[in-house]
Amino acid sequence: MTLVYQKISQPTPEQNALLLTADPSQRLIDHYLPLSTAFAAQDEQGLVGVLVLLPRAQQTLEIANLAVTASRQRQGFAKVLLEFARQWAMEHGYRTLRVATGSTSLIQLRLYQQCGYRIVAVEPDYFTQAYSEEIFENGLRLRDRLVLERKVEIPKY
Repeated sequence: MTLVYQKISQPTPEQNALLLTADPSQRLIDHYLPLSTAFAAQDEQGLVGVLVLLPRAQQTLEIANLAVTASRQRQGFAKVLLEFARQWAMEHGYRTLRVATGSTSLIQLRLYQQCGYRIVAVEPDYFTQAYSEEIFENGLRLRDRLVLERKVEIPKY
């Protein structure tokens, strides 16, 4: 599963559509993208996913957006993108990786916890305040945002 990562400054329409699958607000994407380092991951079949890394205070790097192309989901690519984010964070001196997701995002929550992330905060009503449209996921109205973190570990030799 070899991926080639290309930095994105201005996403293509295909990349932007993929960003919108993880964050349905173009306004929010347009806000955090210029402040971030973004990557498109590709293999010989084309675009696999996108990853947006946003620096935060105190040596923390947030995964602001992570999305895998629909036809490539459930094949382990999200884990590969998370590992790329961990490696990139380590190489750039970050100590903590953060990701935030909806309380109804059951598949994503499971994935993040499998990859060593732990819930550190709940932001009640985040999605009802930050998004103009109601969001429904897994038959539930999305209201609260969960923040998860994991330490970026230096390899032990």
